[in-house]
Amino acid sequence: MVLGDILETIITSVTSITVALIAAGFFKKFSDRNKENSSKKKLVKQIEKDELVHFTLKEIRRKYHADRIYIIQFHNGGIFYTNSPMQKASVTFERCSDGLERVSDHLNNIFVSHYTWLIKHSLSNTMYYTDCENIEDVATKALLRKFGTQGTAAVPIFDIQEQLVSIMVLDWVFSEIPSDFIKDEEFTGEFKDELVTDGESVGNLII
Repeated sequence: MVLGDILETIITSVTSITVALIAAGFFKKFSDRNKENSSKKKLVKQIEKDELVHFTLKEIRRKYHADRIYIIQFHNGGIFYTNSPMQKASVTFERCSDGLERVSDHLNNIFVSHYTWLIKHSLSNTMYYTDCENIEDVATKALLRKFGTQGTAAVPIFDIQEQLVSIMVLDWVFSEIPSDFIKDEEFTGEFKDELVTDGESVGNLII
């Protein structure tokens, strides 16, 4: 092979490698740009969804003349030494009256085991108290007292597999519970049915 042929072969090889590197860099940038755009779209979509949840909660709070409404969502919070998952809950959405302390500033990564009574009664759709002093569970009563809650109602939110994923809670702090919602010092059946329906509507947005 003459010198000219050798040089031609070398130049061709270098050119091919250069083109390949340039192409690889281009496709990487293209892929990264697509991922970035996809991530932005997902973020925008999630923000729009969250705004819709907040708007819906605001309307529900006003509907029942409550001072606070919030969503408690269940999640994993790590692993115990036994390799079993830590079951925790956090307040992820909240709307409240002006000047009222936010529950979501305090209730994050709470062990589910701390409030089993509250969860159990919400799950069985019996968490309705026009006067929180009538709550027999010490932990639940102390939690509500901490935030000045006088009356409360909570409904469960299930996923499509009928598993409990969230709880929607209404609190009356300094506002009176409208008399239309109460009979013989208890929430009416109509109120409970309507709140369950509203909880299902919120569930459709967050699940």
